[in-house]
Amino acid sequence: MARNIISPEEHAELKRLYADHLAAIERAGAIATREGMQSLQYSEADKAAGAIWRRIREILGTADSYWMA
Repeated sequence: MARNIISPEEHAELKRLYADHLAAIERAGAIATREGMQSLQYSEADKAAGAIWRRIREILGTADSYWMA
């Protein structure tokens, strides 16, 4: 279940993480276009974006959602 309250520190981290996540998915998309989705570079970029997303979900208290498995 999602939390209703986050601390000011978590709020600041969320703002940074959302910006980082946007950059990471843009980077992964560019690599997928250039190198293909089967490339090692894309796999690494996708994992990096996923790690950021998991941290966002952890802060929000929704990391155990069914689609995050």
